[in-house]
Parts: sequence; C-alpha cells; structure tokens
Amino acid sequence: MTKRTTHSYFVVMCDYGKRGLEAIVDPEITAREVISRIRSGEYPRDRINFIHYVVDGNVSDVTENMLAKADELEVA
Repeated sequence: MTKRTTHSYFVVMCDYGKRGLEAIVDPEITAREVISRIRSGEYPRDRINFIHYVVDGNVSDVTENMLAKADELEVA
C-alpha cells in the first residue's frame, strides 16, 4: 500500500498597480506566518488581492478569514 502525501500551501496575491502583480508562494509557510506577515506589513494589507489555501489541488479563498485573524491579533 502506498502512503499518500498531502501537499498544501498558501498563495498571497499582491497588486502593485503599474508595477504589476506578485504571487507569493512558499510551501513552508503556515497560516500563523501569513497572519504575522500581514500584521508586520510584509504583505501590505491594501495590496492584497486574495489569499488562497491550496490542498492537493483544491483551492479555498481564505482572504477574509486571514485578514480578520490579523485584526484579532492586533487587538490582543
């Protein structure tokens, strides 16, 4: 029996206007790290078009959830 490996990662799409779009994909990054990078400004909140979570080819739009969690942590 072959063991199946699950692959998952986040895609953060930022729009820099005339400079273009940037898709940030890092298979090592966790949801907590994405939230941390939003809070720090590394992923500029006003530039984020979407955040997708990809698991074995299935895509979920988690933009609102991630932005809300970043807001929650800022208050705490």
